[in-house]
Amino acid sequence: MTGGLLFDEGHGAHAPEFRRELVDQLCAVPGLDVPGSRDLLISMLAERLPEVGDVRRHGSTRLDVLEIVRSCLRDPDGLRELADTLSLYAPGATPVLRIRELAASVPSPAAAPDVLPVLSPAELHQARGLLARIRHLDAPGLLYAAAGELPLPPAPVTGLGEAFDLLVRVNARPDGLLPVNVLVEHVIAALDGSDAHRGVADDLRAWNDARAAALHLTPQLAAVRADIARAATAQPAPACLVVQLCRSGRDPDRYLLSHWRQIRPGPWRPERGEDRLVTLAEVPAAVGELVDRAEKEWAGRPGRPVLEFVLPFHLLNHPMEWLTPGSDLTTALCLTYPVVLRSLERMRATEHHRKWHNRWQQMLDSPDTPCHWDTAGHRNHDPVRWSTALVADERLVSVALGAPPLRGTAGRASPLETALRAGVPLAVWDRRPEPPAEFRRRAKRLLKGKAIELPQRAKKLRGEAATAAAGQRDAHVGRHLAVLFDDPNRLVDWSGSPGQAVVGARGGHDDEGET
Repeated sequence: MTGGLLFDEGHGAHAPEFRRELVDQLCAVPGLDVPGSRDLLISMLAERLPEVGDVRRHGSTRLDVLEIVRSCLRDPDGLRELADTLSLYAPGATPVLRIRELAASVPSPAAAPDVLPVLSPAELHQARGLLARIRHLDAPGLLYAAAGELPLPPAPVTGLGEAFDLLVRVNARPDGLLPVNVLVEHVIAALDGSDAHRGVADDLRAWNDARAAALHLTPQLAAVRADIARAATAQPAPACLVVQLCRSGRDPDRYLLSHWRQIRPGPWRPERGEDRLVTLAEVPAAVGELVDRAEKEWAGRPGRPVLEFVLPFHLLNHPMEWLTPGSDLTTALCLTYPVVLRSLERMRATEHHRKWHNRWQQMLDSPDTPCHWDTAGHRNHDPVRWSTALVADERLVSVALGAPPLRGTAGRASPLETALRAGVPLAVWDRRPEPPAEFRRRAKRLLKGKAIELPQRAKKLRGEAATAAAGQRDAHVGRHLAVLFDDPNRLVDWSGSPGQAVVGARGGHDDEGET
């Protein structure tokens, strides 16, 4: 059901099972497990399908094959060209014969029957007229949310009308709903609470209800509406690069470096990259490569990407924000990006996630950033009283530590460990063994204002440190500031066994890691 198929990478016209078998068969073609052989196949395909020559290379057989398949499916004749090229590359191979069968099962563009549009011109005109009255919403973000797994054109849309026109030409989803129905629902949700646009929201809801009723899809629309309402409390994720380090279970001197890239701001749908084993000394160069690759994907999209380091407890005091990737670069990461820390242990400890979600929501709802100040080192310091007060009051959404975080001794949790278990999403401290008195004054100023803006304020403070006079630079608080800013809605790690079902955008690995 649609008026056509837009930028189809195998979505809609080609069922997921079809794409999966196509990828499986191509992975089984003799020789394609060698990177050089995949390069040869790509160059042969590029003679017939020039776009294939630009596919991204991952260094992994399945990921490279997936990119080849996606590129071929964009072209109406791509599958046939793939089958013909494979007949030259590996004639007679069983997987090649099966790929030829798969290609032959898809009707050619000339033979494909005309598809009648589901929406009439009058219905389209009505929806466009309503959307034209809305100019303040993030059209690219709403298109991204509505498109789901559909690939999007490289240039961002300039308005809701353009987003609507793009999705009008896309096939219906597996549940029967049109992507434009989903876009309209996201627009309605974005207008929630706006008195000035209440009439437009009501008219859009009536338009969507009528379309769903005419197609006998009212339950499906209700399910989408409920899903969007449940997700409404989550802040849109920025474009970001998430780097995770986990100690290797096979070699304690090496770490498994995993990473995820969120290409566009909007719903949290990060793409996981290849893992690699590194020593701590190799981390700066490895992160530099990841940043360069992410910047190529962010190119042409204005915004302020964020870098996040998911670290085990014993690495949280390492100054990751001051890494200077590359042999010829002297600019630290934190001068270009907001850089924050996240806790690997808590991400895996699901028994603490409810409290974590509660405090995060409390933080978003607060106009300021209520902080629980560490009293260690002060006269009359009582660690039990401090911990009890923090655990009992969910309004305390941040902690400021009086010293760098260390593991608790004699079975007692450190202040940061207590805060993480209590669900506190934000923590700041000075990395020096004995922070100066100035840290408290600077930290108070840093925590003043909306918490969601704290990473940007921390970036500014670090910039002040970098541009201070030479004699003051190393002593500046911004040079030693650590910021843990941990969003429970943006999980990337899981610690299940290999092959376990993975939910959302999480990654897994075989190493024991740290739990």
